[in-house]
Amino acid sequence: MKKIKFLLFFLLPAIVAVPSCQTGPEMYTIKGTVKNASDLQVLLEQLYFDQNTAPTAVGRVTCDASGSFTIEQKEPFAAGLYRLTIGAKRLFFMLGGDEKEVSFDADLNTIDRMELTVTGSETFSCYAKVVKEMINAGQITPESAKGFVDKACNPLMRAFFTAQLFGRNAGDHLDDFKNASTALNTAMPESKYATEFSKMVNTLETQMLQQQQQATGPIQVGQPAPDISLPGPDGKIRSLSSMKGKVVLLDFWASWCRPCRMANPHVVEVYNKYKDRGFDVFSVSLDRPGQKDAWTAAIKQDGLVWDNHVSDLKFWSSAPVAVYGVNSIPRTFLIDREGKIVALNPRADLEQQLLKVL
Repeated sequence: MKKIKFLLFFLLPAIVAVPSCQTGPEMYTIKGTVKNASDLQVLLEQLYFDQNTAPTAVGRVTCDASGSFTIEQKEPFAAGLYRLTIGAKRLFFMLGGDEKEVSFDADLNTIDRMELTVTGSETFSCYAKVVKEMINAGQITPESAKGFVDKACNPLMRAFFTAQLFGRNAGDHLDDFKNASTALNTAMPESKYATEFSKMVNTLETQMLQQQQQATGPIQVGQPAPDISLPGPDGKIRSLSSMKGKVVLLDFWASWCRPCRMANPHVVEVYNKYKDRGFDVFSVSLDRPGQKDAWTAAIKQDGLVWDNHVSDLKFWSSAPVAVYGVNSIPRTFLIDREGKIVALNPRADLEQQLLKVL
């Protein structure tokens, strides 16, 4: 398979930072003593996966004559990835969100090689230890990359290491990306990190599906159904591949599509009749951007009671459209328990086609 480039990019423009607050019993702090950093400016920013998301400024202070500084705030530092810029040097680290006071000692000349001592944060300490091992290892092979990913101390760190270490050959590690995304969504549901990483994984999977489609040609009876992983109305990712073992009707539709809405009662009827025998529906909506309410309202109004409703709200630009060669809706595909397509566009004869494989 052709290698897919998938790079994580953190060289984002700096933005105006929030000044530090006065020390008090309620304050949360990050302290540093950095040799050779006297009188240098310090900028702390929170970073994200998406290169188009600007970093969030956390604090800007100046080191004293001994290279010491303190950044304080009244709220806990959020769990996430951070970048500390001291003069011309940068230090990347992670916080778990439960730290009260974090402190470290370092030398400016070696701080970017993780030559430092950390107290007050298990997450920071773990991240620094693993990254230092990576730096000391020199060239990282696919085999050693897997070992470093496995040393991550939480799902966010695992997702970050997965993107960094497998990014250039992401197409060969789709399962690693999907597993990391699932764990991150469970640990940090609806967070910016989980949302952005899910989008990255969806983009990667879409690229692979499109390559697969180009190699195999139009969708045909007998071929494995290409997987689809998109968010549902609740934001959680649902995948067609997770339904293997059931007979599935893959249904492309939209709330604005009158023929789709007219066809829905028959799909509901067949679903209710055969759901206890292993039949299910995976509905992909081609609703327009900003039309989530119309989509969810149509689900309710038409009584589409199955759980697997997904949409990226990209209208005809939705990735599965190209993969499945959909040029009009409603458009359906009947998939057997092994995940292979057994009928193209069954509608009026849906029940008859279903009984052949049920």
